Amino acid sequence: MVSAFMAQARSANALARQWGRRAGRAQPFILQEVESRMIARAQIMRPVEGGVLHHGWLHPASVSAVHNLFMDREMIALAPLPGVITLEVEAVSPVTALLNRFRNKPGKPQIKSHEWLNQAAFPVPAESIGMVWSPLWLHAHPEPEQCLQHWNESLKPEGGLFFSVFGPDTLRELAPFAALLGAELPQFPDMHDWGDLLGRQGFSDPVMEMERITLTYQTPQTLLADCRALFGNYLHNARPGLLGKRRHKAAMATLEDLRDPQNGRLNLTLELVYGHAWKVRKNMSPKEVAVPLSSIGGRKPLK
Repeated sequence: MVSAFMAQARSANALARQWGRRAGRAQPFILQEVESRMIARAQIMRPVEGGVLHHGWLHPASVSAVHNLFMDREMIALAPLPGVITLEVEAVSPVTALLNRFRNKPGKPQIKSHEWLNQAAFPVPAESIGMVWSPLWLHAHPEPEQCLQHWNESLKPEGGLFFSVFGPDTLRELAPFAALLGAELPQFPDMHDWGDLLGRQGFSDPVMEMERITLTYQTPQTLLADCRALFGNYLHNARPGLLGKRRHKAAMATLEDLRDPQNGRLNLTLELVYGHAWKVRKNMSPKEVAVPLSSIGGRKPLK
């Protein structure tokens, strides 16, 4: 199934391979930054009681921060590949540490990530969790519509969803570089499209927010290294490699044109989109009947 929402098809296999490569590496700084900004914004959310489903880029450092935010809730993690994550928890008082030891809970808590990317059977029971937390994930998913549908089904009534994605201005400076290589940059929907999709997938009261961040680099090599760490290439028709030294040299020259004349550094734009919404509670009684407006005709004349 190809997503009707995305302008470019994403590859589930490519996304899983990227996940595997990133699993043992240092946490990308932008993931840490986005996670901290999501945590700051999440203070306004008061989801219903229940566990937290973490479905996004998974890293021990970032998951620990979310776990600390929802300390009293069970956390479930989904990932393209299974694994076990050891959490770094916030410092506790000596009394709490002693009680935990008395309760026979030595060591640091762990979360086992369940493998799921695009399978039909979603490994989370229906209406079993209070919150979905998803950093920088939906924009890379092959079928975001299906993913949102599964999230909605797994949430309890009035449960909350909070996610972040990249917006359409992300990597805009790299368009000439990609064109010379014959490559295609990923296209990202804007926040209004995400808000509309949330409504179509059964979420209510979506609130969308956007901000732009400008990263600066001393060399083209460090800029490209960050791009590989943050994005990789998960497009379905991605080229396997570069197309020759001459073309590559010409493409690298376009990056030099990005230098700011004031500070001499290379600029790169990231557009971040944040969204939160709620699952609709269905309060319809057995005596109530829903009739679509389209089926209601005008008043018929009296005979």
